[in-house]
Amino acid sequence: MVGLTNIEHKKMEKSSNSLIDKLVKSVKAIKSGKLHIEIQDKSAIDIVATSGNNANRINIDIIEPDLFDFLKGGISDSHEDKGLPNGKENESSVNKILDKLDGAKEFIHSMTDKESSFQQQLDLAKNFAHTLTENNMTLVLMRRGKEAMILGKEAKPTLSKIISGSDDLQVVSVIESSKLIGDINPES
Repeated sequence: MVGLTNIEHKKMEKSSNSLIDKLVKSVKAIKSGKLHIEIQDKSAIDIVATSGNNANRINIDIIEPDLFDFLKGGISDSHEDKGLPNGKENESSVNKILDKLDGAKEFIHSMTDKESSFQQQLDLAKNFAHTLTENNMTLVLMRRGKEAMILGKEAKPTLSKIISGSDDLQVVSVIESSKLIGDINPES
């Protein structure tokens, strides 16, 4: 039984590393810009990307935590492109965004999988943060305008290093981080 658990852990680790690499590659392609997402005419998420000194920084502000219910429910194929003229370029852009959202949804699922142990989830977060650092990238996760976590190059952990054992993962606010985790996975 122990061997099977070890094999399952290695398969999950390989799959997670592949997912992390794909996610970081996608995020690294974003050099600068702003994206504001509304769901049902309500602000849901703001993403601001900047680059300088060979480093990328992306701030993701979860304005409306109900966004994760939308992601968990799946992304509809019958999306409407309001305000966009019909055309292949726009359809292609929307499909690319939907592909990225599907990747984010898969990553969120792997981070909040009830069958994964806390240590496995922590290892996944550490690997993701370390891969960001290796690629000169920083990801700042915010909840309703308040910083919760910093992952990657600009992370300066103090107490959070004791828990995570990582120089690449900083918990800025325990309260906002726990609220964000609760928003992502309300069953936990």
